[in-house]
Amino acid sequence: MKVLVVDDSRNDRKVIRYNFEWHGCHVVEAANGKQGLEVAAAEVPDLIISDCLMPVMDGFRFLHELKKFKELNAIPFIFYSAIYTGSREAELAAALGATAFLEKPMRPDELWDEVGRLLAAELASEREAQAPPMHEEEFLRDYSQVVATRLEEKVRELTEENESLLRLNGELERRVVERTSQLESANRDLEMFSYSVSHDLRAPLRHLEGFSQALTEEYAAKLNTIGNDYLERIRRSSRRMADMLDAILELSRSVRGKLAREDVDLSALAREVAGQLARSQPERKVDLRVAEGMAARGDARLLKVVLEHLVGNAWKFTQPQEHAVVEIFPTEWEGHSAFAVRDNGVGFDMAYAEKLFSPFQRMHGQDEFPGRGIGLAIVKRIVSRHGGKVKIEAEVGRGATVTFTV
Repeated sequence: MKVLVVDDSRNDRKVIRYNFEWHGCHVVEAANGKQGLEVAAAEVPDLIISDCLMPVMDGFRFLHELKKFKELNAIPFIFYSAIYTGSREAELAAALGATAFLEKPMRPDELWDEVGRLLAAELASEREAQAPPMHEEEFLRDYSQVVATRLEEKVRELTEENESLLRLNGELERRVVERTSQLESANRDLEMFSYSVSHDLRAPLRHLEGFSQALTEEYAAKLNTIGNDYLERIRRSSRRMADMLDAILELSRSVRGKLAREDVDLSALAREVAGQLARSQPERKVDLRVAEGMAARGDARLLKVVLEHLVGNAWKFTQPQEHAVVEIFPTEWEGHSAFAVRDNGVGFDMAYAEKLFSPFQRMHGQDEFPGRGIGLAIVKRIVSRHGGKVKIEAEVGRGATVTFTV
């Protein structure tokens, strides 16, 4: 048996095809009623299974046009639809001469059994004469009623969905207001914490430093070497704690405040930062290379902080090199414009790279390369605020490259 399947859903056609071919049928396909007419005229199938709602020409018009051809109007025609499933549609299908009107979805075995039952019933009726084609005026009248009814139902569905969306939008707006209030409260708490760090926690540190200094000045002669060493350790620890508090405050400031986006000349900022470093250590001979034309849109103040930390790190970790090179240049990362700071310094083992973006994580000892271990954490937060990303690549003894987008 040759079966024509007409459906705009490729997946639905495929399911029916595999089902009927498994039972030994030859299946041909069409994606709409217009194509179905062409295939039917060329193939003259023994059965047509058609969807109702399709582009170009739907199932009802397809059947109406099919009945105009003498050699095709006797072909059993079964509607198989998930959209047009009401009584009006079934009545129109019967008036057009359809064998049956089946509702999607059906299991493949159910569809096969139902089609077989319908064809057997049709053969048993032994109809000698087919009903004449429906007049065009009658078809248009009934077809228009079906379409109008379906449109009314669709309008009702869309209206209900729109009302539901409006309610959901109102709920989302309320949640946004609540969330904004929570964030503002969290920011106020953060500011209070920063104030506490900068004032309340510094007081005991000043006392610790002051009294240890007094002990050193007034009682150093009465203490042995071990006692003086203990005092010096206390003073170093208090200074280290003060530096860490400064770092926490700096990290806090990097994620507070509103971004003032503008066009930023990164080349000019990089030259400014490089000049400051060169003036701070005039005895060092570092080959500083800043590419021209680097520009980005962001907060100029924060982007300068990013360059200060990245170029500062490159300057610091190239110190052991006889011929130190620090480069700032544009590049590309995952199809986006990016910027990089590269040096030929000491580098590090990439197995620990991700740790460097956390506060107070360092690869080198304080005695080897002084620092607070906060620079890359600040860089990551500023870059993230700009909607960008940052990564670092390095090799022991061959330097490092930090790449970022904004």
